[in-house]
Amino acid sequence: MKRIALDYDIPFFDVDAYRIVWHGNYPKYFEMARCALLKAIGCPYSVMEENGFFFPIVDIQVKYVKPLLFEQQVVIEAWLAEWENRLIIKYAIKDKKTGDVYTKAKTKQFAVSASDHVTHYVSPPFLIDAVDTWMQQDANS
Repeated sequence: MKRIALDYDIPFFDVDAYRIVWHGNYPKYFEMARCALLKAIGCPYSVMEENGFFFPIVDIQVKYVKPLLFEQQVVIEAWLAEWENRLIIKYAIKDKKTGDVYTKAKTKQFAVSASDHVTHYVSPPFLIDAVDTWMQQDANS
């Protein structure tokens, strides 16, 4: 499965008094990776909006395996698990040096039409086409 990977050094403003990343910062990390993934696919949020859709997060699941620490160098990975009926993206945050997994997560999003706020339980064709094209890029190389 194609993945994107972002390097990130844990800054001081993300940690608590114990120099451990505060749990509420993890969704920000997933958002950074999700936006990079959608951009790589060619379907960032701006393109979704241009096509008349929002894709709100309707569910997030996080498994905190090990605590992330101040100044730790990590890699935030994101990949598509599903896109035909809903957008499910999975994540892993790994230590950059060891490759150990520190966090696993999954987000779920549905297409919601911007004009009438109706939830669609089938992804719009522009998204499916963009994902199919992106997936085929490496296969054709």
